Amino acid sequence: MAMIFTPTNQVRLTNVAIVRMKKAGKRFEIACYKNKVVSWRNKVEKDLDEVLQTPTVFANVSKGQTAKKEDLVAAFGTEDQKEICVQTIIAVKKHFSVL
Repeated sequence: MAMIFTPTNQVRLTNVAIVRMKKAGKRFEIACYKNKVVSWRNKVEKDLDEVLQTPTVFANVSKGQTAKKEDLVAAFGTEDQKEICVQTIIAVKKHFSVL
């Protein structure tokens, strides 16, 4: 009997708003709650954990591919994913919804 293989480096998310940023020639994405992103930008929401579906920076959210630490350090100067998420939410004014 064949077994189903699930890659361990993929994270599956549903009902997300993707905030996408291109920096240092690489694309970085974070998965957020759509209404909470707007609240965060308007300084209504203060808790970052309420905005993010997961405090992970992705190379591709829809495929569940996380960003490499080397790419994060090269682009942002840090590998602290929460700090990168804050920078991304503040810098990017457009987000995309995915079902």
